[in-house]
Amino acid sequence: MRKLQGIQGLLGTIIIGGTILSFGTSAFANTDTMVINQPNQIYSQVCHGKHHFNEMMTELVNKKIITQEQADKWAEFRQSKMAESKAEREKIKDLPKEERRNYWQNANNKRLEEVVKAGIITQEQAAQIKELWQNKRNNKQ
Repeated sequence: MRKLQGIQGLLGTIIIGGTILSFGTSAFANTDTMVINQPNQIYSQVCHGKHHFNEMMTELVNKKIITQEQADKWAEFRQSKMAESKAEREKIKDLPKEERRNYWQNANNKRLEEVVKAGIITQEQAAQIKELWQNKRNNKQ
């Protein structure tokens, strides 16, 4: 009888220990994976910017301010300017938040004019887009 109780105790210990070890190993592995897959700040900004841009293009097409063809051309144009955008982000990264916000508002207006000059959208469409942006900024405040 004592021998049976000893075996049961040993088996219980082995099962509990094995369970704890397997959960611990899996938790450690998941932590490792999360650290490895953690994106850096610039990657996050670029992905967020791309996502934001895609949302903006969809909204402009849905509101019939621009056509899908114009949105596609604008996306190609934007892609060709990515090196300049990266340099801009690096240049202003240490500015205070309010100065960065003002900088980007001016830069967005400048980029919009570049899209007009490239013949992708008209001046009237640019005016509609600026108005939309202004309304969004006013609603956030």
